[in-house]
Amino acid sequence: MDNGPIHRCQAVYDQQANWEEQDMYLFFLPTYSPHLNPIEILWRFLKYRWLQKLHYSSWSRLKKAVFAIIRLFGQEYRICFDGLVNRNKVKFNSA
Repeated sequence: MDNGPIHRCQAVYDQQANWEEQDMYLFFLPTYSPHLNPIEILWRFLKYRWLQKLHYSSWSRLKKAVFAIIRLFGQEYRICFDGLVNRNKVKFNSA
């Protein structure tokens, strides 16, 4: 989860023990790391790759396009996470 206030409220902490009994654990992402949050990646693809300018001409058209993309996600719309991994690699010289 990101570090939004809603995720850090007392109600979340009150439920944590119940969730852990069901093998559901909370993991918080580092601050300022939207690139690690899958939903942020999905929204970025939606906004910058899949939606077209004409979809923004009205609320109705935008909503219809977003719902269509979500419904077809995994079939017509896919994200390859292999290409999204940070490509900065440290090379170590063998001594």
